[in-house]
Amino acid sequence: MKKIGRLRIKKVLFAIFFLLTAAVILSKIILQGRPQDDPEIFTLHFTQEPVFQLSNTPVIIPPYSQWTAKPCKEPQPTILAIVHSSPSHLLHRKAIRQTWGSFPPGQNMTIKTVFVVGRSKLPKIQQRLEREAGQHGDIVALEMVDSYTNLTAKHLAGLRWGLKNCPRVAYIMKADDDALIDVRRALKVLQSATLDRNVIACRIVPEGTSPRRSGKWMVTRQDYPYQEYPEYCSGLAYFGTMSALAGMYEAATSDKMPYLWIDDVFLTGFAATHAGVKRLDMSVWFARTEQDIIKWMKNGIGDGHFPWIVAEMSPRHWPTDALSIWNRIKQANNRVPELTTYFNSLEKQ
Repeated sequence: MKKIGRLRIKKVLFAIFFLLTAAVILSKIILQGRPQDDPEIFTLHFTQEPVFQLSNTPVIIPPYSQWTAKPCKEPQPTILAIVHSSPSHLLHRKAIRQTWGSFPPGQNMTIKTVFVVGRSKLPKIQQRLEREAGQHGDIVALEMVDSYTNLTAKHLAGLRWGLKNCPRVAYIMKADDDALIDVRRALKVLQSATLDRNVIACRIVPEGTSPRRSGKWMVTRQDYPYQEYPEYCSGLAYFGTMSALAGMYEAATSDKMPYLWIDDVFLTGFAATHAGVKRLDMSVWFARTEQDIIKWMKNGIGDGHFPWIVAEMSPRHWPTDALSIWNRIKQANNRVPELTTYFNSLEKQ
């Protein structure tokens, strides 16, 4: 029994010795195959944010075509609406001209609406766009191809045109051509809120929103290496004073700004923050879904006041239903004698 016990102890010790020796040899083989200064092996990254910064690439603002819109006339309008539009969106521009893009004569508020459009690669669409510009005189035509990657240059070109050609307007509004906006009510809200000279009013997209890494609006990690955006404004529509937008433009065209082709983030995020322009949240006045608007139209709710100021319309309903929705909005507005009282009652709900 004693011999058997001793043999077992020897076997156990031998096995332990064998395992330790094998582990030492294996570790040496692994370390010899990898350099000791390999950062992927020996450096721990405790943050998911990259250590490099975005490049400060100067934005090249395109020149205007010779048939671009003329400057504002005197007396200058209450609000300048700068609408971003695609060359092929003829019906969108037509619907805006017939609805919120113009005020009836005799109003105590006036509006000038211009459409910022780049060139089309298709000759027929480009020719049609030039005829439209000659007919209406409200297109700020840019000598660059209209594309998603040129959005920041397009945004800045529109702002530059407004700052130069309508320098004494009370407010500037930037909007997309799929937006339905009750501009007169928007002005009432802005005036009742006594909008500060260094504030833009919009639907705020909160800090921490992630860039889209796939799809139509894909932002690559080369474009923007970080995982979150700062706070910025929805590009569907935002409002500001001439002073606020001038500050944003100056910051955006300086060499101190990190460039990004997503114009909403670049202008209302990076540039606004750099210029000290604050963002006033108007989310309560933005329609949550298009279905809410259609329900308001079709289910009798349209007899009441339109509960929003800004709504986004899909091609299914815009621009085909724009006129009928706008007519209902005008009817509802006419039944409310004092809008400011109504605004205050809605905000308390």
